[in-house]
Amino acid sequence: MKVIYLKEDCIYVNENGRVVRKEFSKEKGVITSSIGYSDIISINFKLPKTIDKSMLEIEAERYIFTEASIDYNKEYKINYIFKEYEDFYNVDAFIVDVEVLKVKFEKILKTYKYIDFISIKPLVFKSFYDITDTKPSVDAFIYFDENEAFLSCFVDGEFLFVKSLNKFSLLERQLGLKREELLKILKEKGLDNSLYDDIESFSAIESFFSQFFMKVNNLINYSVSYYRLNKIDKIFFYSPFEIKNLFENYEKFWNLSGIEFKKYSIDTDYDPFDYTATIYNSKFYKNPNVNFSVFPRPTPFYKTKLGILTFVITGCFLVIIADAVYKYQTINSLEEKKLELNFKIEKQKRKQKLLKSAVAKYKKRITELNKQNSAIQKQIDDISDKIFFLRNIQKKPLLTNELIDIIKLLKKYNLKIISFSKNKNRIEVIVVSRFDNASNIAKLMKNLYKLHYKNVNSNLIENKDEYYISKVSYDE
Repeated sequence: MKVIYLKEDCIYVNENGRVVRKEFSKEKGVITSSIGYSDIISINFKLPKTIDKSMLEIEAERYIFTEASIDYNKEYKINYIFKEYEDFYNVDAFIVDVEVLKVKFEKILKTYKYIDFISIKPLVFKSFYDITDTKPSVDAFIYFDENEAFLSCFVDGEFLFVKSLNKFSLLERQLGLKREELLKILKEKGLDNSLYDDIESFSAIESFFSQFFMKVNNLINYSVSYYRLNKIDKIFFYSPFEIKNLFENYEKFWNLSGIEFKKYSIDTDYDPFDYTATIYNSKFYKNPNVNFSVFPRPTPFYKTKLGILTFVITGCFLVIIADAVYKYQTINSLEEKKLELNFKIEKQKRKQKLLKSAVAKYKKRITELNKQNSAIQKQIDDISDKIFFLRNIQKKPLLTNELIDIIKLLKKYNLKIISFSKNKNRIEVIVVSRFDNASNIAKLMKNLYKLHYKNVNSNLIENKDEYYISKVSYDE
C-alpha cells in the first residue's frame, strides 16, 4: 500500500517501506498529513477508578463539556488516550476545532480533495523506536521549530504526556529581528559568545534557551512525581534548523541530572521528523483513535444518485445482474444504519444507567442522613428528660451533699447530666457538653478537688456531631 504524507511544499511517499521525498503533486494512495501541538486543545484530567471501562469515554466527554472551556457552538474532533493507574484513570483529551482544520488544509485540499488520516505531532515520536531499533525507556522528545515548541514524553514506547514550551516567536520579539535574520544568527553564531560583537544579542539568546530548558527541567521533575516514574532516561532535541553550540552548552547540564541529552537524528537524507511522521502515518492510518481527519473520501459513485440511476438503466439490459447489485447495496446500507442505530441505543442505555446509579446513590445518602437525624433527636430527647428529672430532684430538700454539689457545679458550667450512680463511696456522673464549652468539664473536675473529693477523673465516652459525652467519677 502506498502512503503519502502531505506538507504544504512537498510530499513524502512510502511504498513498501521505502520513503521518497517529492515536489508537491497529485499522487494516488492513502493520503495523510499532521497538525502541530499549537493547533490542538490538550486537556489532562483524572477520572475515578470506580467508573466502568465501558463508560470512560462518556464520562470523559461529560467532563470536557462541563468542566473545560469549550464553545458549545463549535464543531470539534476529539480523541482520548486513557491510562489506568492503581487508584484512578488518567485522561489525555486532544481536541481540534473543525474550522481550524479547514483553514490549515485549505490549500492542500485544492489538489487533494480528501485526507484519509491526520496525526498530531506529539504522538509521531512513537515511531522513532521502530525506525532506529532503539530500546524504549523513559524518553522525552523536544520539538522546536519556527511555529511551535513542545515536550512529548514516552514510557516503554507508549505516549505519556505532552506540554507546551517557549516558542521561537518569543525570541523574535525579544531581539526585534525578522525570522530569516534570526535563523542565520542561530546557525552561524548560536550560543558561542566569542562570535558576537553585540553582547546584548548573545545575552538575549542565551537567556531564552536557559529559560527554555529550565521549563523542560521543571516539567520533567513534575512528571516524575505525577506519573510515579523513577526518572527520565533520555531527552531528544529536534529542530529543523541548526543552533550552533546548543548541545555543547547543555549536554553537561543534563548529564548532572543523570539524563542523556541527544540530537534527534535518523539515518535518512530527509528531515528526521518528517520521515518519522511518514512512517507513523503509514502504520496507524487505520486507527480511528489517533485520526483527526474530517475530510473523508467522496462517496463512491455507486452510492450517489447518479450511480443508482446508471445501475437502473444498465438493469434494463442486464436485469438479473442489476437486481443482485441493487439488493446487495440496499442490504449493506440497512446494515450500516442498523449498526449506527444500535450504537446510539447502547450509548443512551449507558447514559441512562449512569443517571439511575447516581439517583440511587443520592437516595441512599438521604436515607442515611434521616436515620442519623432521628438518632440525634432521640439522644436530645433522652438528655432533656434526664435534665428535667434532675432539676426536680434539685428542688427537693432531702438530697445528699454530693448530689447537691455536683448539680450546682453542672449549672455553673452549663453542663448537662445524663445519669448519676453511686457504688459504695464511688460516684459516677455522665455529663454532656457542646464543642464550644468542652473545657468546662476540666473546670468541673478542678472544683470537685476543691470540695475535697478524691480520685477525680474523666473518660470520653463518645464524640459525635456537636456534643462530647464524658463520664466523671470521684470518691466521697
